Amino acid sequence: MHLPEKFEKKMRGLLGEDCDNYFDSFGEGYGQTCRVNQLKMQPAELLRRFSVSPVPWCETGFYYKGENRLSLHPFYYGGAYYIQEPCAMAPASFLPVKPGDRVLDLCAAPGGKTTAMAAKMQGEGILIANDISISRCRALLKNMEMAGIKNAVITCESPEHLSQRFAGYFDCILVDAPCSGEGMFRKEPSMAADWSPEEVQRYSTLQKEIVHAAARMVRPGGYLLYSTCTYSPEENEQVVETLLASGRDIDTENVQAPFACAKEADEEGACGLFQLEELPLYPGVDKGHPEWSRSGEESLTCCRRFWNHRVRGEGQFAALLRRVDETESPEKAPGPFIPAQDGLTGEMRDFFAHCRLAVPEERLQFLKERVFLLPEGCPDLSGLRVVRSGLYLGDCKKKRFEPGQALAMALRKEEYDNVLSLPLSDERVERYLRGETIQADGPDGWVLVCVEELPLGWGKSSRGNIKNKIEPGWRKQ
Repeated sequence: MHLPEKFEKKMRGLLGEDCDNYFDSFGEGYGQTCRVNQLKMQPAELLRRFSVSPVPWCETGFYYKGENRLSLHPFYYGGAYYIQEPCAMAPASFLPVKPGDRVLDLCAAPGGKTTAMAAKMQGEGILIANDISISRCRALLKNMEMAGIKNAVITCESPEHLSQRFAGYFDCILVDAPCSGEGMFRKEPSMAADWSPEEVQRYSTLQKEIVHAAARMVRPGGYLLYSTCTYSPEENEQVVETLLASGRDIDTENVQAPFACAKEADEEGACGLFQLEELPLYPGVDKGHPEWSRSGEESLTCCRRFWNHRVRGEGQFAALLRRVDETESPEKAPGPFIPAQDGLTGEMRDFFAHCRLAVPEERLQFLKERVFLLPEGCPDLSGLRVVRSGLYLGDCKKKRFEPGQALAMALRKEEYDNVLSLPLSDERVERYLRGETIQADGPDGWVLVCVEELPLGWGKSSRGNIKNKIEPGWRKQ
């Protein structure tokens, strides 16, 4: 493929004799890959059903050896796995998210890393997924709903605005920053046409602004993982070193001066706000390169670089930082969200009498006809551009309740009384996914249609005919 001349020269400067191997890799591939969604399925079950081999740096990631398209399998529509490039699995895998945490994915769309962190949380804690682009938030929303996530909020805000509201609030923050995309040129050749040294510098400036806004939102002892899908040191090591050098207000335009100040403070026994945590090494994965930074800070070797000629995947950079100072943020933390005090309607009560999902009335939010279940401990969202606040339960129309697609995907098969569980080989699975009416014996009313253990959506049964209620945009074409 054609690569910009200045880019080729730059890569030769970084890789030296190994650069020819990098250019040769543009003719290679590694097939389809996916990450198991542990909200729906365990890796052992995928291993039993599919011909796969593991991605070394992600215990739920797999290379698929079959020829059928993973995106056409009914389990894909059931949210059992997310189709994701293998090196893109690394950042969420490296960030030590656990159940009960407060987590922020600052540049979240389209949701691959968000859904991975949600699976780690297992429905406990609060996850805020943010993207500054409203159009990208739509793809993020669908992927999060398909994954069956219950404890999340989606916002469409600038990092700076969020940092003013959530100073010192989060246990874990992921910043998968917008970048020049050099690591994706093999997969997306058209991206190479837009590359220039000026674009690299523009992204570097933007990344510093984003990551320093993110840093203000990490609680003492909390973690920030910075990642890109590019190779440029200006966007990787040189961004990370600004955090290592930072106090609260860092001059993002001048890396060397703040770092020199931090060096002097260290000699007096003080320390900065953040320190790098060493990430695990895997065959073919490279360490960070202090010699490519402006400061030469040796701890940058704790970062990790994925080169697409050394691993089975595309380019990626990751750095994990922990906030080590114990000074509490002077800013006031956000208070709890106070929803409108509308209660369950009679038909909603009837519906949820057959559903073993806890629906505390104090966590319900009614927005016109739509009903949402806020995550437990949801912070005050007033003044923010909110795309989705919690789990969308359904619509109340003239006191009638119609359950939503997101609710179906968030349930387990055993959490609803009236279930039609179809074997994978049943032709009604494909018919249902195409939006057709299907037939099955059973009681009239709302039916949760499943492929084996995985919910696919709702149907409305009447005398053996199940009218299809799958969301039109979710149907199989």
